[in-house]
Amino acid sequence: MFQNLFAFAEVQGNPRGSRARGALARKELPCLRWTDASPGPVRGVVLALLACLLFAAGTAAAEPQPEGKSANMLVEYFEQMSAAKPFVVRVGDEYAAHRRGLQQYVLDCCGLRPLPERVPLDVHRSAALDHPWCTVRRVSYQLWPGVYGSALLYLPKAFRERPAPAMLCPHGHWAEGNAHPDVQRRCLNFARLGYVTLASTQHHYEDLAVGVSHQTLMIWNNIRALDLLESLPEVDKTRIGAAGESGGGLQTQMLVAVDPRVKAATIVGLTCDFRQIMFPDATHCACNHFPNVMRRTDHPEISSLGLPAAVQYLTMNDWTRSFEAVNFPTIQKLYSAHGLGDRVFCKYFNTGHDYDKTKREWTYWWMERWLRGDSASSPSSEPDTTTFPVETLQKLSAPAPADKGFGELTRIYRTRRGYTAPSLATAAEWRAYRQRMAASLADLLGEAATLPRTAKPATGPAAIENDLALERAACPSEGGILVPALVLKPRAASGRLPVVVFLGAGGKEALARQSGSDSPRDLAAKGNLVVLPDLRTFGELFSTGGKDEPRQRQAWERNSIVWGRPVPGMGATDLRGVLDALARRADADASRVQVVSRGSGGLAVAALFAAVMDRRMASVDLDLAGCCFEKRNLPLVPCVLQHGDVLQWAALLADRKVTLRGVPPEAGDPAWLGGVAAVLGNATGVQIIP
Repeated sequence: MFQNLFAFAEVQGNPRGSRARGALARKELPCLRWTDASPGPVRGVVLALLACLLFAAGTAAAEPQPEGKSANMLVEYFEQMSAAKPFVVRVGDEYAAHRRGLQQYVLDCCGLRPLPERVPLDVHRSAALDHPWCTVRRVSYQLWPGVYGSALLYLPKAFRERPAPAMLCPHGHWAEGNAHPDVQRRCLNFARLGYVTLASTQHHYEDLAVGVSHQTLMIWNNIRALDLLESLPEVDKTRIGAAGESGGGLQTQMLVAVDPRVKAATIVGLTCDFRQIMFPDATHCACNHFPNVMRRTDHPEISSLGLPAAVQYLTMNDWTRSFEAVNFPTIQKLYSAHGLGDRVFCKYFNTGHDYDKTKREWTYWWMERWLRGDSASSPSSEPDTTTFPVETLQKLSAPAPADKGFGELTRIYRTRRGYTAPSLATAAEWRAYRQRMAASLADLLGEAATLPRTAKPATGPAAIENDLALERAACPSEGGILVPALVLKPRAASGRLPVVVFLGAGGKEALARQSGSDSPRDLAAKGNLVVLPDLRTFGELFSTGGKDEPRQRQAWERNSIVWGRPVPGMGATDLRGVLDALARRADADASRVQVVSRGSGGLAVAALFAAVMDRRMASVDLDLAGCCFEKRNLPLVPCVLQHGDVLQWAALLADRKVTLRGVPPEAGDPAWLGGVAAVLGNATGVQIIP
């Protein structure tokens, strides 16, 4: 038996993959190296195979790559996609236009463009709790029709002035929510200082397929909380501040970025480059992962969009540790360029991730400075503060009879933004529909964010097994990604063969071991060139080095959402890269390509999307395995159901040979797709098999 030979390529550039968190410990092997002679800098390490595995005669399939090599490649892609976005200091009309456009983009990412209708607040109040400094009530208020948020309202007993300044105090991921003693202390002390204080609840709800993210709910909840504060006769509408830590810091940052009513803000333990809270094989809090934001911007720039609002950043020994040195100088330059240098402030604390007494004192100082004009150069001490028992606040109830729960958001967004399968009566109508939908798909999948291809293709020598020739290949996709594939064909084949690209949930190695009718081996024996690739998030291209499969899968999905490159989009790009590699082969007929998938809705939808964008796929036979977007059991594609489910995307292929298997009833009416095919004179070319 021949010994496996691995040779890897490295292009010019500074390797970064070894720095990525969560990656496997690397075991370097002897390697042959080449240098990319193309002009210009080349980013990162490209783990290219120059000569792949040698197959020993009589073996069904050789071993896969050495452990860690594919993981390194995937981690490098993660690093490139997660790199901090440029933050350019602009002034004048250029800045005004940029800020306006970026605010609208952030709202669009969060499903809030245009802003929802401001329905009546319909405020409901609990009985009051009495505190020496204030009264405390739970209040419920309407966000959307039939959807209510809640908060704790602290109304001072002693006002320094009327109308008084107000504070919005969203909380983070405290187990006790806004009843946590530290949240209470902040709110009670603001009330002691004469601020009408509202501690909004950190509500979570997400249905990305229709366009609802956690930020959709959180931002609008806090915008409506400002509406509630403004409705109170005790509140001076021109003097409203906001402060929060961790998840509450995120809410504060997002609110000040899009709502000019916030005149001063304190963001605690949050603002940093997205990269600081992203990991190759794990995820941060889901509310941080909102769609497409990193296509254009990053947290530090978002936090500055409230200019001229006075913004204070309190950082500590968490993901914000480097903010003062790395990010804050740019924010300071931006404010200074507008003559507002004193309106931003950053202070680092050598503590863990918390909102302790000292940080709260600096928060009071900042608000007193900008909402009352206090010129004190340092904070005053927070007095001993008596808080309520957590259970006492948690039991406060302000039920809203009209509240239907957050699930109503799905119905609202579906009604207002969801798709309707159109009636297509002519081929011209179908072509127009196809053009619109294809453009929408390119945006949904983040085609514009695809990295320039830097890797080189490679093919290993063939091994012979019975009447089949088997080889390994590496097909360039985007950036340095190489899609590993097994290639099977008849041993005695000559000329260009029809191509079958076969995808399976278990990956290429499992497919290569299959036998029987219509297995990859059977298709190759019948005269086809059969290609078994592992697209990203499957087989060899699944793990970035971690061993926890559910966490790894979640990391792929959550990171891809922030990047604006959903997992099916990456898979579609990989599949098209495989076709590009096949087009260079002398034994492949690129005009006769069939794509087959089995056992995975995720692979099926990636292939379906790839076929929409690439007409080289003359035929598809895809097993959806009971999955569709309506059932929410396909990989996440934000806003996909604003355009269509699997039948609508398949309709864009209605002039080709299409077989869909395992289509669930929730996907819609198969007769609609059949009718589209009939309009194109292809009624027998499209089959749907439940």
